[in-house]
Amino acid sequence: MLKDRAKRILLPLIFGSFFIVPISGYLYQEFNNLDTMYLPNGGHLWFLGNIFIYVLVLCPIFFVLKRNPDNLLLRCCNWVLKFPAALYLFTIPFIIEAELVAPPQGFASYANTPHGFWLGLLAFLTGFIFISLGDVFWRAVERIKIIALGIAIPLFLVRMIVFQFGGPLFLTVIESWSWLFAVFGFGSTYLNRPSSALAYLSKAVYPVYILHMIFLNLSASLILSKPTSIEMVSYVNYVEADSPAQKAGLIVGDQVSNPEVLKFAENSSALLNVTRKVTTLDITLVPDGDGYTGVHFSPIPYFVPIFTPSDTTIFNGFLHFILVNILTLSGCLLAYEYFVKRIAWFRPLFGVKNT
Repeated sequence: MLKDRAKRILLPLIFGSFFIVPISGYLYQEFNNLDTMYLPNGGHLWFLGNIFIYVLVLCPIFFVLKRNPDNLLLRCCNWVLKFPAALYLFTIPFIIEAELVAPPQGFASYANTPHGFWLGLLAFLTGFIFISLGDVFWRAVERIKIIALGIAIPLFLVRMIVFQFGGPLFLTVIESWSWLFAVFGFGSTYLNRPSSALAYLSKAVYPVYILHMIFLNLSASLILSKPTSIEMVSYVNYVEADSPAQKAGLIVGDQVSNPEVLKFAENSSALLNVTRKVTTLDITLVPDGDGYTGVHFSPIPYFVPIFTPSDTTIFNGFLHFILVNILTLSGCLLAYEYFVKRIAWFRPLFGVKNT
């Protein structure tokens, strides 16, 4: 199992970090008129390292459960899921993780964060349990799909309208799992049948994901207008209550173009250049005596393209969006069909078994 997972996970991660991600990065740099450089990194494949760690950590548990299919854990799950609503008991560990680890109003900050690591670990283990339950799980989600959808939609609307997509993290967890239960339930009911297209796409999905950033950046460079300049900003992920940052007026989502001034502020004030939606602000932030500010920025800075005003309509923008998606998917599938699938030594580099 470990040998197989090393081939399916570590090899694509290493190959992608040295070839796929740098090519994608080069196209991005070229399109945005940045200095081009070769920069090996995990990029959009960051989660593969996490998954391999999950395999190493959970392998003993998986081994015991698979050798003893009549184990206590699965017997308890089989009994509990006689009541399909009990599926929501599986959200409890995720709620605990969100409250203890996830940054406030930053539930979506997965990449290269402790929250992303622990959330992924829980999801990996929960997925194994669900699949081990087999038909018991699928019958449960089929029976609860309408209820789950009825929970997901109102919670989404509340999060969007009342909390501007923030809000209590436990509600985000319940909403997320409600969408999942609904998708699994409707999928099991209406899509769970033999399909040549599904069989093909299930094999293509991993290589397509590995490749997609190359074709996304290539499609964007062919269709979209180039920016006139680029600004590097850091996003405010969250602001602690009663902190200097909150008193200064910083809020989640603010873009700060000069967060580095905080490193030199110490007990003096720092003038932050802030963009809030379409408004530009200068906010003075005064750390306390210990240098504490209470503001937490995104782990990595973001590039924000600056464009000249144009007469582009909403229709044209939507058309460009559709074209970029079509070209991206087409490029990925063609590369899979004519390179990854047909060249034997290519397949392992993209996590595809040689059969």
